[in-house]
Amino acid sequence: MAESIDSYVGGTAQSRVVAPNESAEVASLILIDGVDYVPPVPYGSICPQWYDLAMQYFPPTEWNTIDFLLNRESRCDLLALNPKDTNGKPSYSLFQINGFWCRPNKHYEQGFLQEQGILTTCDELFEPNIQFRAARAIYVEGLVRHGRGWRSWGNYPETR
Repeated sequence: MAESIDSYVGGTAQSRVVAPNESAEVASLILIDGVDYVPPVPYGSICPQWYDLAMQYFPPTEWNTIDFLLNRESRCDLLALNPKDTNGKPSYSLFQINGFWCRPNKHYEQGFLQEQGILTTCDELFEPNIQFRAARAIYVEGLVRHGRGWRSWGNYPETR
């Protein structure tokens, strides 16, 4: 059962619920240090090496989907490249972000990711932080336009 702890940070009282597997002492140190708590990597993750970075851009509730996609798209390999995807453009890195998103096209004059200020060339998608920022931007675009954030990666989770 979760318990509640109280702490003083910057002269103000703060209250926080402590997870059952987390000690109140650890949680109070986290609050005092001002560091946000990120739950540990879930057991059975396929791409655990990307968990901490993923948690900078997505909520923990999205990890199972992210873990599944990273494995399906790139086998967790940052340097994965599909030189010619189904639309004839290359797909890059962990999420296999298609060149459509980082090149000029009829929908985005400069390229979607360029217009979002995330990158200047598609090759930057091989940088981990840029890869996750780009995935987040495409995810949000899917939510806004279609109500499904992971739409650009297929019918997940229906096709899982």
